[in-house]
Amino acid sequence: MNVDPQPAPDPRLRRLEPGMSLTIDVDPRALYVPTGLVLGAGERYRLTADGKWRDGFVTCGPEGWGRGWPTRFNRLPGQPFFLLCGCPGRNDQHAFAVGTARDWEVPDAADPDGLALYLFANDWRWMYWNNRALTAQRGGPLRVTITRLP
Repeated sequence: MNVDPQPAPDPRLRRLEPGMSLTIDVDPRALYVPTGLVLGAGERYRLTADGKWRDGFVTCGPEGWGRGWPTRFNRLPGQPFFLLCGCPGRNDQHAFAVGTARDWEVPDAADPDGLALYLFANDWRWMYWNNRALTAQRGGPLRVTITRLP
């Protein structure tokens, strides 16, 4: 029996050409929010975000809220709660802060065949149950535009 060791590419993923953009809403309840994009090492992207989301009783934008010792338990330690973050693949090893805007280059350590880009709200891994997306009437949702740079 022959088994292909490489999984088939996900047909829902796509690669942006330079200058192309994609806009998605980010659900703060998900550990990893799929963007639908596949990345290649060395590619450059601009991520911009606006809108609001809620962590328990705290409403904030993509820059997040809070400082101090409790943030050391966040997925990006020392960074604010609910800071918008991204990562190539479902792994926080190469996670990065986005906030309201960030130019980012896919690290060379990324899978040469491409990885999917995921977004997330920086929080304690065990506290995503109290995160909420907001309606337009309350300043939400938190929306991200991803543009591939030349």
